[in-house]
Amino acid sequence: MASILLELLVRNGSLSKHLAEEIRQNARHADMCLSTCVLVASPIGEERMARIVARMLGRAYFDPDQLRELPPVLREFLSMEQALRFRALPLRLVQQGLLVAMADPSDQESLQNLADLTGYPLMPQVAPEARLLQAIGRCYRKDLPAAEASLMARIVAAESLEQTFPKTEELDESLLEEAQVVEDEAGTAAARAGTGLQQRLAAAASREDVADALMDHLCGQFERLALFLKRDGTLLGWRALCGHQRRPGIGKVGMKITDSPLLQSVLAGQSPFLGPLAEAPLRAMLQQALGAPPQKAVLLPLVVAKRAVGILYVENGGLCLFDRVAELQQLLGKAACALEILILRKKLIQP
Repeated sequence: MASILLELLVRNGSLSKHLAEEIRQNARHADMCLSTCVLVASPIGEERMARIVARMLGRAYFDPDQLRELPPVLREFLSMEQALRFRALPLRLVQQGLLVAMADPSDQESLQNLADLTGYPLMPQVAPEARLLQAIGRCYRKDLPAAEASLMARIVAAESLEQTFPKTEELDESLLEEAQVVEDEAGTAAARAGTGLQQRLAAAASREDVADALMDHLCGQFERLALFLKRDGTLLGWRALCGHQRRPGIGKVGMKITDSPLLQSVLAGQSPFLGPLAEAPLRAMLQQALGAPPQKAVLLPLVVAKRAVGILYVENGGLCLFDRVAELQQLLGKAACALEILILRKKLIQP
């Protein structure tokens, strides 16, 4: 059985079917690991992809940076060449078998081959690929081969294209609640005159303008939808629509994020969820927000400067939402860009 990595990422909404098929063909023609090809050809990023795969497979996430040394006995299980080929690193022997970090444990064929090589049942954990390659070189105390070093450079280069704004730790989350700018450029007034989503986001003078632009654009496209903000460990209502109608009182709705493993997963993993909502506290909160029990829905994280600061909830009366996930992610990306610009402007005008 081949790797189901692409199927997982398509199901999750992180890849379109078209891009997934392109990646599959490119990996086959270039004789490249499928996981590597995903990182080179898409903006998902190694950290996010590892967390998505870990969640969807029900596997633990492993941070390769914490591994500085590998006992000689573990290096005997796999040669460095085998570790690089399988994108795998033995971690330790436990009662159930051999704990191993892998970039793509969805590949059952690789898992079986590794089990045959090591002679033990495997307990795989999911690790970000580029950092796993670095850990392999570090633990085997050898330089990475030129081909692997080149691939790692391409992964880093692909991710660097996404890093336009300050690092996460430089972002004060409270600024999202306060973001206001002074309209002192002629271009802002000109942009405000436009009615399209992009023009309105470009002209936004506050986070409220961003939320209004997004919700007005989506108005009437779905049966119910709501936008929530994360604040001090709580998910708070921001905007809500039922069809074409604004839902009043949304600002009074909220719940502790720790009360919902699903919310924690969407926010921490920064990945969408599509399916029925079974958690009682989450269902109660959404019913209060939207006036009806939630059905099959999509939850998408609002990610600002690589930090999940909110969630968009979308429901469409049981109809298929899968084909709209990629589009909704793009819209949230535009809204996040507008919020980041507001925050940066706020920093610039602060004394």
